[in-house]
Amino acid sequence: MRATIKALKARCAPLSNPYFEALREGSFEREDFVETQIQFLFAVVFFSRPMMALAGRMPRPEMRLELLHNAHEEHGEGNLSLSHERTFLMLLERLGVAPEAIERRALWPEVRAFNTALAGVCVLDDVLTAMATLGIIEDLFAGISAELGRAIVARGWLPSAELVHYATHELLDVEHAEGFYRQLDGPWAAHPRHAYQIEQGLELGSMIFLRMYEDLHRHRGRRWERPVGGPHSLADGWFLEPGFGAGGAVE
Repeated sequence: MRATIKALKARCAPLSNPYFEALREGSFEREDFVETQIQFLFAVVFFSRPMMALAGRMPRPEMRLELLHNAHEEHGEGNLSLSHERTFLMLLERLGVAPEAIERRALWPEVRAFNTALAGVCVLDDVLTAMATLGIIEDLFAGISAELGRAIVARGWLPSAELVHYATHELLDVEHAEGFYRQLDGPWAAHPRHAYQIEQGLELGSMIFLRMYEDLHRHRGRRWERPVGGPHSLADGWFLEPGFGAGGAVE
């Protein structure tokens, strides 16, 4: 399985994605980048929900615990001011985006497609396929977080001391991915049928994640707003908390 993962990452070359190439070469305008990051917030907010749904479907307690531990960290280990949603909101605020401006944004269909695909695999598909899908997304996001963090600082959009969220995920998501991979390795990956299910998840996860970035870059000039606030759907869980103020804290 590890050889399959290594070959897949070499083949899909995540940092050659147009999104990251544009950041490196300087052709990604700050306003366009920030707009795509607002959209990425809605993927961050949603990500733990399919994970929690999958935990209830897992046949073994050790597999459930890995997912629950991951989801616990997504929620700041009980301190919601450190949850991934809050740290990403803080990053956006430091990039000059007021919470009220986020509330006016309409959800792009490309992000909804990513969220819906993730929900579908975690709720309806083989549990090994779903676990592998989550694992490769976490794996890829570790390297992507490092790249994004470097680019934000290099472009002078934020000093390194003010960079939040991506600095954490550069290290944390390596651990998360490894936790998923450990549960899939051994007897599961050694069985031809299960190995196929795992490979399907690895391919799916890398495709939907990198395709979302490609689509965000393609449509970076969009400025879609909506006439109402609140959740973008009954599933996504987004709403602007009353009193959400500067620095990502609830006042």
